[in-house]
Amino acid sequence: MINPQISSEICFSKEAIDQQLQKILLDPIFSVSDILKRFLSFVVGETFAGHSNQLKEYTIGIKVLNKPASFNPQNDAIVRIHAGRLRRALHQYYKNAGVEESIRISIPKGSYIPVFSDNDRVLPEETDTGHEESKPIYKSKVIGVMPFRHFEKDATKIFFADGLGVQLSTALTNFKNLSVIAYYTMHRMAENNFDIREVASAIGAQYIITGDIQSQKERLRINVELINAETSEQIWSRMYEFRLTASTIFDIQDNIVKQVISILEDDSSLHLRKAMSMIAVA
Repeated sequence: MINPQISSEICFSKEAIDQQLQKILLDPIFSVSDILKRFLSFVVGETFAGHSNQLKEYTIGIKVLNKPASFNPQNDAIVRIHAGRLRRALHQYYKNAGVEESIRISIPKGSYIPVFSDNDRVLPEETDTGHEESKPIYKSKVIGVMPFRHFEKDATKIFFADGLGVQLSTALTNFKNLSVIAYYTMHRMAENNFDIREVASAIGAQYIITGDIQSQKERLRINVELINAETSEQIWSRMYEFRLTASTIFDIQDNIVKQVISILEDDSSLHLRKAMSMIAVA
């Protein structure tokens, strides 16, 4: 029986919505992301349990994203990031595989409480507008750039390491079907936890680019690696060596970024073609 506390919000039986939920979770848009599946299942389940008034950022952060009790949504936007991903994924599902479904599950902007409606009724905030129509709503893979590990106190080398991460993140946005987590979001998370699998799980990333930087006077050695965050498999890695000075810092960053991106774009070998197919589908 539907809880009377939420009966005004739900016009369908629990069984019908459960069936619709399972169809959504089996779609490739959701099947590749444990976080999206957990997020949607949680908010739907809590709504039917009569706990919709508890669907707040803090609760979702703790129970869906496994954040600690000290989690502060004011300082960490991770729940809002995944809520946005969830809204876009639902919208994409109903534009394609779910276009003929009778029940529509949506998460209105400004709320984490799901709405269950007839599929021919689209909420205003779900519609495409203007130039956004030409942009992909859902991207197949999520990647983030973790800060490069280093043990430097030299301001120039610290600036170099962060600048490299920023430039790599920016360059990755040029891949058509690749969602890139903002670099400074990755940086804040890494300050508290450098375990790649835990960070990747928290943000829903399948792939991580990271590495380390070693130096001896002006000699700089940079290792860059691409990691499958779900398995911890190192897909590829490259080592670069440069002479770092204040006048060459930007040239070195540009050089490394161009080479890393060229590796991702290169399909001349089976190994890199495998990596490319997993990361960015053209």
